[in-house]
Amino acid sequence: MNNVKIVFSCLLLCMLTFVSSTWAQVTQTYNGVVMDAASGEPLIGVNITQKGTTTGTITDVDGKFTIRTNEGVVLSISYIGYEAQEVRLGKDTELRISLNEDQNQLDEVVVIGYGVVKKSDLTGSVSSVSTKQYKEQPVKRVSEILQGRVTGVQVTNTDGMPGGGVKIRVRGTTSINTGCEPLYVTDGVIGGGLDMNPDDIASIEVLKDASATAIYGSRGANGVILITTKKGTEGKPRISVEANIGISNIIKKYDLLSPYEYAQALNYYRGGATISDEDMEAYRTGQKGIDWQEKMLQTGVSQNYKVSISGGSKKNRYYISANFLDQSAMTITTKNQRSQMRINLDNELTDRLAMSTKLNMNYSHLHNGDIDMMTFLNYSPTMEMRDPETGIYNKDPYNAVDSNPYGRRIENYSDSYNYGFSGNMNFTYKIIDGLTFSAQGSLSYSHSPNYNFSSALTAPGALSAMSNSSSHGVTWQNIENVTYDKFFNKDHHLTATAVFELNGYEGKSLSIGGSDLNNEFVGYWNVNNAKNITAGNGYSASSMVSALGRVMYSYKGRYMATATLRADGSSKFSKGNKWGYFPSVALAWNVVEERFMKNQKIFDQLKLRASFGVSGNSDIGSYSTLGTLSEKNYDSWGSGQIWNGYWSGSLSTPDVTWESTYQYNVGVDVSVLSGRLNFTAEWFRKDTKDLLLRKPIPSYNGGGSFWVNNGEIRNRGVEFNLAATPVATKNLRWETSFNASWLHNEVIDLAGDPFIVGENLTGFGAGPIEIKKVGHPIGSFYVYEWQNFSKDGLNLYKHQADGSFTTTPTSDDLVVKGQAEPSWTFGWNNTVTWKNWTFNCFFNAALGSDRLNMSRFAMSSMVGKYKFITLADAYYKSWDMVENKTEALYSTHKNSENKDFPDSDFYLEDASYIKLKNISIAYTVPRKWARIADLQLSVSAQNVFTLTHYSGMDPEVINAGPYGLNGVDMGAYPIPRTFTFGLKLNF
Repeated sequence: MNNVKIVFSCLLLCMLTFVSSTWAQVTQTYNGVVMDAASGEPLIGVNITQKGTTTGTITDVDGKFTIRTNEGVVLSISYIGYEAQEVRLGKDTELRISLNEDQNQLDEVVVIGYGVVKKSDLTGSVSSVSTKQYKEQPVKRVSEILQGRVTGVQVTNTDGMPGGGVKIRVRGTTSINTGCEPLYVTDGVIGGGLDMNPDDIASIEVLKDASATAIYGSRGANGVILITTKKGTEGKPRISVEANIGISNIIKKYDLLSPYEYAQALNYYRGGATISDEDMEAYRTGQKGIDWQEKMLQTGVSQNYKVSISGGSKKNRYYISANFLDQSAMTITTKNQRSQMRINLDNELTDRLAMSTKLNMNYSHLHNGDIDMMTFLNYSPTMEMRDPETGIYNKDPYNAVDSNPYGRRIENYSDSYNYGFSGNMNFTYKIIDGLTFSAQGSLSYSHSPNYNFSSALTAPGALSAMSNSSSHGVTWQNIENVTYDKFFNKDHHLTATAVFELNGYEGKSLSIGGSDLNNEFVGYWNVNNAKNITAGNGYSASSMVSALGRVMYSYKGRYMATATLRADGSSKFSKGNKWGYFPSVALAWNVVEERFMKNQKIFDQLKLRASFGVSGNSDIGSYSTLGTLSEKNYDSWGSGQIWNGYWSGSLSTPDVTWESTYQYNVGVDVSVLSGRLNFTAEWFRKDTKDLLLRKPIPSYNGGGSFWVNNGEIRNRGVEFNLAATPVATKNLRWETSFNASWLHNEVIDLAGDPFIVGENLTGFGAGPIEIKKVGHPIGSFYVYEWQNFSKDGLNLYKHQADGSFTTTPTSDDLVVKGQAEPSWTFGWNNTVTWKNWTFNCFFNAALGSDRLNMSRFAMSSMVGKYKFITLADAYYKSWDMVENKTEALYSTHKNSENKDFPDSDFYLEDASYIKLKNISIAYTVPRKWARIADLQLSVSAQNVFTLTHYSGMDPEVINAGPYGLNGVDMGAYPIPRTFTFGLKLNF
């Protein structure tokens, strides 16, 4: 009996132990939050799973999660861009988890043409820009993102005005008479570009070498900029609201003569009676006179508002955003507005079929976008602004021949609008494991009306006028893509892509104008109000059909190869020359994957790359190869009767075909210290052959020009990029990146001609200014060599025949000198994060470029349409005014024999510069303080200061006026200094 009791007691004890053990493992609720270890910000959408299972959850918009499981279970925490972490659950049910950013970005996915690839498997030259590199800067355009952040990419502002022009070159200028702008591709569809909302961008990739660009064939010769927009992520709705207010002012003004000083100069050079004693006293005391820079410039204000919402389920995700930008310029009456809305939808319709829809709507309005700074810098400060009786604005009685710049700004007005819509839909079907088929269709529509009105009040004798113009454009594209992506035996990775593509464009334009209006009440409306009416319209269409194939192969991540072939057929060329074929091949060797490198602990990556390929250019007008006639009037040999006839408009050129660029590239990628230090170096050469060139026709044969495939341009250079994280602790993090690019451009052949020059700048008393000559870069200047002053204060120039000095040079004394484009460009970006504080500074530099300062010429000489000086140094430091003649900076203005040429290296200046483009500081208010949302406050300054020897307002900006010149400053509108205050809320 006692034994039974003992056994029973043992069984009871075991049962109690089992029950208590089972009770201890009863499912509990664990609550947690996942944060960025460096910033403390919550991370949204972090994957949290029980190790060894598929059971789990994700963090919400606050970085929080809830999971029911047992004590002792191990949670796996993973998030893209961060190091994975495992957490064993204990008795504490409240968890705080910090994730460190993954420094090794070698597995980062990079977008390439018609596909993606891991960064470690890249064989071509592709530069990536992530939002992390510019998120602390209030950028408004894509060009601001690219400038100084991508090696081999030169960004030049042709106008500092809001919404002004920008010139972008990827690895140099490759053509003379055709377009050199890169191809923009947004979400796989050609289009988009500079003025999209930067907040919609997830990443930007720039394809530079032929291995990368040849996939775009005839449109890839100038480089390709791939823009990928943001997508929604699974989870609760995430709402982001951002507001920025900016205040802008001009950094540098010219030191011009005051009204009193100008009056003194007038009396000195034109006689003492030019300005009366009474007026002289009024100018001295400030009772009369105009400060034109003060009159025409103001403080600019910008407002930029952004809102986005994203979220969705596992199978249906959305991203919706809107942006409104309002800018008043630092020149009076100029305003620029831009509104955009984007809707991105991603849907998994079945286990095999997915659909992506992207819609974008945009609107812009530029009011009074054109200003002639050249004129108001040269207008006399000693004049009455307008006639008090008629109200008509006076013209300059002493200097400029142009009409009153203030009157034109106040009385005239113009409005330019753009309405745009683009949509694309992509279906992707998984046929079998590794094999997918996608069909993508897109449609883009743009409508750009422009309205202009000019008043008769702007100048005595002026006629009022109006004009309306409108252009409509429709672009469509269809892409069929089959991709096979498969690993074989874990060592062999093959990706094969085949694409068939169709695209087309149709454009229509209409214009009407009138002058001598009966009244000015309705401005640019009602053309019947005009006594003289003109009208015109136009139509253009083009299409292209393409087929391409690409194979990418990798063996153990050690040896990689890519081969591409694309064929394009363009409607722009005549029968027999429509098709172009563009092959490329690239090889890469990741040395660290070799057996002899297995034991080394220095390199995470040491990859050598080489590529060769051909890309094309067909950027000519739709009907350029067809012969046309143009109507001409003649008076029948002096009879006085006007007859209509026809003359050759353009010559037929049926043999013209593709311009081709052959590119060679060699590169090395190095990563050390677990990805905390990354270095890339590249050498390239681009030879553009069979140039699409306008060959001049001698005047005795009728003049004009015609298209030929002849000529060659070479671009070669080196690029360096260094990215590092010198400091990475719990509370402090410093990320820095530095890039440098060297480029040399050279004209090799010009269809047998030794050089080509443009038209003369007769309004300035100048020759062609620029020249394209074999052996020299595009953008070279054609100038006289200034030597010194003669004993009489005359300008002396070098006589090229014998090296002597002359005061009367001829066209034989012109030489090729300088270059418009920089030889070196640099960018240095720094971001320091300390707890909730973030500091950023970004420098940009360009060395080796020159500017022909036509503004300085106009303000310091008495030649051409500006007949008197306004620059202070041109008066006080002229030969006439200084006692010690060795201190003279400008020649005499009194001697009529003096020759002052704008096309002289006296006005050719070094335009190298270093700029602090952005400095900012931001503070993120913790959620426990802000409560309703994550709140970030920021203050920043853009274009803070410039180090340069250039005497003009801004060495970065060019403005060639109506002549289309490069590297010429004709009253260039400078980029202002802007102080920006920002607020951002993440709900």
